[in-house]
Amino acid sequence: MIKKMKGKKKKKKKKKKKKKKEYPVLSIGREIAVEDGKKVERFLKTFIKVNSSENLTDQSKEIRKDMLKEYPDIMGKKVTGNDLLEVPFSMSELRNAVRRMKQSAPGMDGVSYSMMKHFSENSMKVILAFYNRIWMEGILPQSWKEALIIPIKKPGKDRSNPMSYRPIALTSHLCKVMERMITDRLTYDLEKINWFSPYQSGFRWGRGTLDSIVSLEDDIRKAFVNKESVIAVFFDIEKAYDMLWKEGLLIKLEKLSIKGRMYNWIKEFLIGRSIRVKVGGAVSSSGVIENGTPQGSVISPLLFIIMINDVFSRINSSLGKSLFADDGALWFKGKNIEYTIKKMQGALNEVEQWSRENGFKFSVEKTKIILFTNMKRTVDIKLKLYKQELERVYTIRFLGVWFDSRLTWREHVEKMEGRCKQVVNVMRGISGQEWGADRLALKTIYTVYP
Repeated sequence: MIKKMKGKKKKKKKKKKKKKKEYPVLSIGREIAVEDGKKVERFLKTFIKVNSSENLTDQSKEIRKDMLKEYPDIMGKKVTGNDLLEVPFSMSELRNAVRRMKQSAPGMDGVSYSMMKHFSENSMKVILAFYNRIWMEGILPQSWKEALIIPIKKPGKDRSNPMSYRPIALTSHLCKVMERMITDRLTYDLEKINWFSPYQSGFRWGRGTLDSIVSLEDDIRKAFVNKESVIAVFFDIEKAYDMLWKEGLLIKLEKLSIKGRMYNWIKEFLIGRSIRVKVGGAVSSSGVIENGTPQGSVISPLLFIIMINDVFSRINSSLGKSLFADDGALWFKGKNIEYTIKKMQGALNEVEQWSRENGFKFSVEKTKIILFTNMKRTVDIKLKLYKQELERVYTIRFLGVWFDSRLTWREHVEKMEGRCKQVVNVMRGISGQEWGADRLALKTIYTVYP
């Protein structure tokens, strides 16, 4: 990967000690954590609070209570049927799942994907029998419900504030392989019956960000040709995965006629989850996670898009819609701006009501409005969400592409040009004709550079 320097004598390589990750003194208000033992408990308290139902409004809490009264048996074990979803897993399903897993840090059991990829035929048969027993009985090992959290600081945030850290969850690789098999089965079944919303492009086979980008761009182009304007709202869900309502998801699975072993496994996977936080050599006590799906788990993205599949279901078909996982957008075109604003406000009211019923909350601060138009006159736009006025912007980044209000792409080109200059300068700094990184290394840097 790296070319040797010419004319230089080889020096003995000194063994470098692995740099220990250090965390500063943590503080919230008057509370201070200096020792690692206190830091882990402070982190634990912070991360559990993120998933707490105390984040919900009183109205959302009441709606949850009413729905649970309507579906009192969702926590019960469902009877197994003759559905193809219910059959035991095959060796080909297991091998396919193991082959597709990318290397990452293992959970507390220490079993990694690389180990599983080198298992003998007999070992694979034992693992398959183990998975099928779990599948038949509908009971997961408790260790599969536990995650070891490593706090990683968010860029540009205060190091002393526990809220400035992202919880990276290390969970069992054995569990993740089973998640992969279950995810593939359930996804195939839902795609087969064409259940997903046509505007949901996230985590679906044969779909991607380009579907949503082209849909919006095409509608704006057509509007400009017809001398119309387009009002678009780009949504951001607060704590999207962290606040997913587990019982609400089970209710939606029941409505979907997902039953038997598939239902029982997902219910077991969601309920009774806990976390421990690790800092240095210290590990916290165990804390129960009230809401949400595990970050980094294989099945979480599928469960999430099932939960939000109907977010735009009440909205008039005349509005454009886009979903890519938790990134959502609505737009409406017309010549009469006042009517267009009125139409969009009605759609926002429906989205707001959906959020209350499903235990989510859209971020008013991060939800933005943009008016795509060729009109020269100034237009005042006021739209509200949760009775708070949304910010109007003139450029916005949507699924990696910068849109500007006149669709000139100037902003996008400038951003891409700046990125290219940065990465080229980095590549120049680490390479030369006689030394430095080789072609493969440079290509890797160019590909992964943010």
